[in-house]
Amino acid sequence: MKKVHGINRRLPPTENVASIILDSESERAVVVTKDILVNQIFRDGPTIANSFDRLTENDIRAISAVLADAMGVIFSHVVVNSEDYKPTCARLLLSATTAFMASVEVARHGFRRPYGAMARTILETLATVLHIVVEPAALGKFNAGTLRSTKSVTVAEKVLPLFGRQYGMLSDLFVHINKSHAGLDPIVSYEKDEAALGFILSSLRATGWLIYTVAELAFYDDISSPRYWRNVGPGAFVYDPSDAERNSLREFFKGEAGEP
Repeated sequence: MKKVHGINRRLPPTENVASIILDSESERAVVVTKDILVNQIFRDGPTIANSFDRLTENDIRAISAVLADAMGVIFSHVVVNSEDYKPTCARLLLSATTAFMASVEVARHGFRRPYGAMARTILETLATVLHIVVEPAALGKFNAGTLRSTKSVTVAEKVLPLFGRQYGMLSDLFVHINKSHAGLDPIVSYEKDEAALGFILSSLRATGWLIYTVAELAFYDDISSPRYWRNVGPGAFVYDPSDAERNSLREFFKGEAGEP
């Protein structure tokens, strides 16, 4: 799409023009070209991604380290075509991790609102894992296709309060259609101190941390020194990080309100 100022200015070749909207008062023509998607992918997308990379390199490296810890816990339990507890949780967590990486790419290329919807889907997957972890009957329901995600979210919120806050916020802002969806959401390069960028980075940190935290609980017996969970009885756990771990979390979340 191109804006041409001055009605007499040269327009793109007609064979590449899909439509022209003329405004005689402002002497402006908005030209929609047939290569609008091609330009977004090959011309504009890399420029927007470069702006994201330039402004977020340190954040992405910190988030990547947390994600690597999660993958180290998950990978050894990935077994194809097994409906047992650990392989099922591992595959769900791997799916969440893949979707997380995809959400980063969506954000990198300037799709601010779609990023939020993707982040919420990742949390729904993590809620399913938490449900399977804390309720023995949930695994059978999941394999039978009868485990409801709404129920899983309720269970996850009880296990980890931060989960409920994140899920509710993403649902309200990005998934449930509201007035903000009718606003303009241009796909443009990121600017320093941009509110949308700050939100995305905060959300990425929280989601990456949640992937690790859920993985640690799912495979608690295989972790020599759990960082966030304490076993309080057969199959019972509480979120109980040490003071040192809480300080590390404050640093990771940069002192943000709502930190775990």
